[in-house]
Amino acid sequence: MLIREWIGNSQGHAWRLNHHLAESLPFNFHFHPEYELTLTLGGTGQRHIGSDLEGFAQCDLALVAPNQPHSWQAPARADGGQIELQVVLFRLDWLVSLAENGMPELRHLCQWLAQIRQGVVFSPDCTRIIAPRLAQLHEFSGLKRLTALLDILAELENDQAARFINGELTQLDPDRRLIRAMTHLQNHYLQAVTLDELAQVAACSVTTLKRLFAQQMKSSFSQELSRLRIAHASNLLLTTDRGIDWIASQSGYPCLSHFYQQFSERLGQTPSAFRRQAKAHSTQGQYRV
Repeated sequence: MLIREWIGNSQGHAWRLNHHLAESLPFNFHFHPEYELTLTLGGTGQRHIGSDLEGFAQCDLALVAPNQPHSWQAPARADGGQIELQVVLFRLDWLVSLAENGMPELRHLCQWLAQIRQGVVFSPDCTRIIAPRLAQLHEFSGLKRLTALLDILAELENDQAARFINGELTQLDPDRRLIRAMTHLQNHYLQAVTLDELAQVAACSVTTLKRLFAQQMKSSFSQELSRLRIAHASNLLLTTDRGIDWIASQSGYPCLSHFYQQFSERLGQTPSAFRRQAKAHSTQGQYRV
């Protein structure tokens, strides 16, 4: 189930640093208004960012844009070792404030961040450079910690081999009515949710809600519902051996033909072909649809 995640500050700063050790990474679609820079070490699995699904292995670095649904998923390691996550969360308005109040050197970085649509997956060379520097953040404090973070963000901007995840631009500060509607949709997308229901939750008319989807998300209710359901289905295809009919029913599709149609339209292949491709390439650690 997709949830809206609330992020606090880190030691009084307008950004947060988290370090996690886990035996596995469960699928947990969520979103928040902060950018999220995530380094994954020692695991092999799938990374969902917005409409993008890609396999990752061992050492992976990605940046998620604000309000983009995302999740990392990885099974337990065969050797019993732990999977490590280094996560930095920050807001663009904080960096803009710094740039406008004595740190003009940050303006180009702010412009670079603002044009990111769904996210960025960084190259192996960049990831190898950034990984030890992210680990050092936990050892620093005060001004040294802040400057180390800004240096890391600046290094990301210089990665010419980074892959930008395509997708329509999402407004960084969406209308509160749209946030209420999306939160409800992302909590009930496996059920028979309707546009009228979302409009009631958002306390606006159906016409207004359609306009908010179109203007601020460059999308529609039906497109967002399909995106969430297909992301859920793709995870089940990758993590279970259950039949396609079961996966369709568990993903909000009582009609199997409708599931096949939407899955093929969104990912360009049938559910069975998607599963075969993922299994064929999982041993290589990377695949993308």
